[in-house]
Amino acid sequence: MNMLYLLLILLALFIAFLLLNIRVRFQLSDGRKLLFVGLGRSGPEFDFTDKAGSIKLFGIKVKSFEIAKEKKRKRKEAEEKAREVKVAEPPKPPKRSRVSLRDFYRVGPKCIGPMWAYIVGLLKAVVVEEVEGRVEAGFDSPHLTGAVFGYYQAALAAVPGVVGRVQFIPDWIGPSFSGAARVSVAIPVYKLLLRTIVLTYRLPLRDLLKLAIGKKKGVSDVQ
Repeated sequence: MNMLYLLLILLALFIAFLLLNIRVRFQLSDGRKLLFVGLGRSGPEFDFTDKAGSIKLFGIKVKSFEIAKEKKRKRKEAEEKAREVKVAEPPKPPKRSRVSLRDFYRVGPKCIGPMWAYIVGLLKAVVVEEVEGRVEAGFDSPHLTGAVFGYYQAALAAVPGVVGRVQFIPDWIGPSFSGAARVSVAIPVYKLLLRTIVLTYRLPLRDLLKLAIGKKKGVSDVQ
């Protein structure tokens, strides 16, 4: 009975995980540049204005760090690792693999259809939670500004849901740019998992595996 309860709890946790959203949120303004990438309300948030970041758990900040120091730490670790590799005995070069262009031409077209369907499916599964933007921009020539404004109008016609949320104000006097934006998009985990399973089923996995392994040097390409 205890095992049954444990299985039910694990199943409930798995279903709850599938219902979570992978979320990307971006905020751009004159005084702030924020980027959040996470699962639900948990994940890293980067503040490029203050060169700092934080780790959030269910929307609550649990750890802070400085982006510049993090980059220096990774650079220092890479330099130390490079020095260790120089000191150590150089490893023997692995056997090279050779793949003919014919293999790419044979496998490539089989992957285009499934990959395109996968990308389109993901785009359809994306949920636009928030879109707000206001841009004032101009170019050296008024006709370029007019062309960009025309593209903006065409985009609004193609995506009527953002009408009133995204504004483009052309500056006919000369080159300039200023603006602010808030964008938040999400995709449910179960939809991403489902699309990935379908993609795996449609791809020629056997051919891709052979292509990844390659052919041992010296083996003829003639079959």
